[in-house]
Amino acid sequence: MFWLVIVEWIARSILLILVCLSIWSISIIIERRRFFKAFALPNEDLKKNIRNKKFSFEGNHFYSELLKEISSLKSSTQMNNAFEAIALEKKKELEKGLPILGTLGSTTPFVGLLGTILGIIVSFGELSQGTGSTNSVMFSLAEALILTAVGLMVAIPAVVAYNYFGRKVKAVLSEATCLKDLYLAYRD
Repeated sequence: MFWLVIVEWIARSILLILVCLSIWSISIIIERRRFFKAFALPNEDLKKNIRNKKFSFEGNHFYSELLKEISSLKSSTQMNNAFEAIALEKKKELEKGLPILGTLGSTTPFVGLLGTILGIIVSFGELSQGTGSTNSVMFSLAEALILTAVGLMVAIPAVVAYNYFGRKVKAVLSEATCLKDLYLAYRD
């Protein structure tokens, strides 16, 4: 029947979509990895400088820029408010791509499952028509199960990367807060 061919091609299209989503996920993971690797910051030097009351924040990295910007303000309240605004602005940059990884991690298993269901429908359709040999039905079932496996192969790295980079974002922002508090304590 014609509908069987359509369902079979939809299932194969889902496999192609999952492969494209996998490539997208991997590209985001690689980009975030490079971003955070380049984000290795000399914050111990900054802490040492602050404790020695050397408030020259040299360097072109996140923490130095942050401290440079708030150091020009007069009161602690202004500094805290500016820090919150800057941290919120930088958080968007730090979290770039993470919502996509979270979405891929939570939805691709279901997309793979949809492909599996469609593949099983094709297998039963072949059986009901009597057109399929045992080998072709088994191949069709194996093809259907591959879709679930591919969906999981997209989802698992996406979820792991989402959690890993989410913790990195929290650590960077926590370190920034620590440096700001240290600066406020030693500034006066």
